Amino acid sequence: MSERKFWNKIKNNKFCLVLTWIIGAILLVILALYLAVPSYSFAEIEPFKGDYIYNPYSNIDRINYVDFRSDNIENQGIKVYEYGYALTGTRYLCLGYDKKRFIDYPFLQSIHYKQYNIDRLNKLCRLVAPAHPSKGFKKGQMTRLDHYRVMEALSTNDNSLYYWDIALSNGHRVNIIATGENYTTACIGSNDAESLLKSLETGNSYGVYYTGPLGNVPQLLDVTVRYGNLFVTVSEMAKEMRFVGQNAVVKNVVNNVETGFYPIQKDDTYIRVEIEFANGNTLYLNPVVRHQYQYFFDLDKAHIMKGRTYLMWAVYVIVAVFLVRMFIIKRNENSGK
Repeated sequence: MSERKFWNKIKNNKFCLVLTWIIGAILLVILALYLAVPSYSFAEIEPFKGDYIYNPYSNIDRINYVDFRSDNIENQGIKVYEYGYALTGTRYLCLGYDKKRFIDYPFLQSIHYKQYNIDRLNKLCRLVAPAHPSKGFKKGQMTRLDHYRVMEALSTNDNSLYYWDIALSNGHRVNIIATGENYTTACIGSNDAESLLKSLETGNSYGVYYTGPLGNVPQLLDVTVRYGNLFVTVSEMAKEMRFVGQNAVVKNVVNNVETGFYPIQKDDTYIRVEIEFANGNTLYLNPVVRHQYQYFFDLDKAHIMKGRTYLMWAVYVIVAVFLVRMFIIKRNENSGK
C-alpha cells in the first residue's frame, strides 16, 4: 500500500512526474550505451620475442620540440583534444582528429569499454594516446589493451613510466609522449603535421624533461644496433645512461659518456634508454624491440567476439521485451481495478 501511495503522489505532482521521466530516460540511455559495447577477446600475454631487433630510429637530423597539449599546437596543423568524461578518470589524447567523440561510459569501465573507446577513436583521429594512465587505467588492463601506438607517459602532474613498461613488457609497441610544463616531445624530421605525427607513430621521437631553455637541451644524435649491441650517441656528455628492459628492470648504467652501448642479451625483450645530464635534463628514448620476422609488423592482439556479442545482445532484447510486456500487463490490471 505504501508503495502505491508513493507512486500515486508522483502521478498527481506534475513536477515530480516529469522529473521521474527525465531521470528514467537518462538512466535508460546510459544503460543502452553500456549494453551496446561488444565483448573482446585478448591474446595471451606474451612479451616481444624473436631473433630480429626493430630499431625505430633512423636519419636523426632535425629535432622539433612539440608539446601536444600546448595552446598553439593547432598552428602546426595538428588538431588535438582530450577525450573522456568517465568518473574513473580514464582519458585519451586524440591527435590529428577529424571529428570529436562525445559518447562515453560515465561510471565503471571494464577493459572491454576501454578497448572499444580506443577502436572508435582510431576511426576519428590519427593517433590515440592513453592520457596520464596512472590516473584512469588499471595496471592489469595495460597488459592487454591494444590498437594504440603512443602513450602520454610523462606530463606535469603524472609520471606513468611504469605503465609504459607494463605495456612494453607484454608485447605492445608503444611510443612515449611527454607534455606540459618542463616536458616536451622531440619529433625527428620535418616540421609539417604529417611528419610530426609519423615520427610519433613510428617511434622516431623521444620524450624530454628540461630544466632551462629548450635550446640548451642536448640532442640525440644516433641510435644504432650493430652485432647485437645497442649504441646511443648524444651531443653532450651524459651524466648517466640507463638501459631499461623487461618489467622496468634497469639492465645497465653507464656514466659520463657521449656514446653509451649495451650488449643486448638473449632474454632482453626490449630495451629503452633514459639519458640524464648534469643539470637534470633527461631524454626518454623509445624502445628497440625483438620480433620474429625479417620485416617488422605489429601483431593484432584484441578482437571482437562476434558470436558472444550477438548472443548477449539477443538476450538483452528478449529481457527488454519481457519487461515491457510485464509492465503493460501490470498497467492494464491496475487500470481495470
